[in-house]
Amino acid sequence: MVFKHISNLEKGITLIEIIVVIFIIGIFSVILVSDFPKIQRQFALSRAAYKLGQDIRRAEDLGLSGVQVASGIKGYGIFLNTFLVPNQYIIYADVNGDQKYNGNFLFTDNDICSQARVPTADCVIEKIDVTKENPSLQIKKIFYAGDVINSDVGKYLDINFSPPDPTVKINEIPDGVNKVGIVLELRVDSPTRTVWVNKAGMIEVK
Repeated sequence: MVFKHISNLEKGITLIEIIVVIFIIGIFSVILVSDFPKIQRQFALSRAAYKLGQDIRRAEDLGLSGVQVASGIKGYGIFLNTFLVPNQYIIYADVNGDQKYNGNFLFTDNDICSQARVPTADCVIEKIDVTKENPSLQIKKIFYAGDVINSDVGKYLDINFSPPDPTVKINEIPDGVNKVGIVLELRVDSPTRTVWVNKAGMIEVK
């Protein structure tokens, strides 16, 4: 009697239920396929933002270690110019020790650091093009934030790390500013991600 009672409770799936499930799966598939390019762009934006954060950390680590990528290096940094090259930034070696980038703002291959020769001016360790993640990516602006100022200011940013601590210097930072944000944007959908760096060298991606 017990087994007979259990078997009576079991019911098969009806044709209507199968049709409803297939219909729901079809709707989700259409939504996913239609949004896939947008999802890809969003992932590219996030990857570019986190890579920028990692590259700033890399320059900071070089400043901490004092590694010589070429002779006579006195520090390392990140430099970007949103006016001339809004799709690129560089990791550079500070040769003359003035804690800022004095090289070519257009970042040509002739400015690459080399162990084969002693550099006489600041040289480029690596040139990073954000459009490799997605053609519509750009470095939109530099944002200053602090106790006094919260605004978009300036067309370029220079963050320098000099050994041994390393000493952090954000060039051209106004008084009352505690941190600076680098805003990356997708030109197609206009979403943004911001990489924040404060005066202590702490990095945050939002």
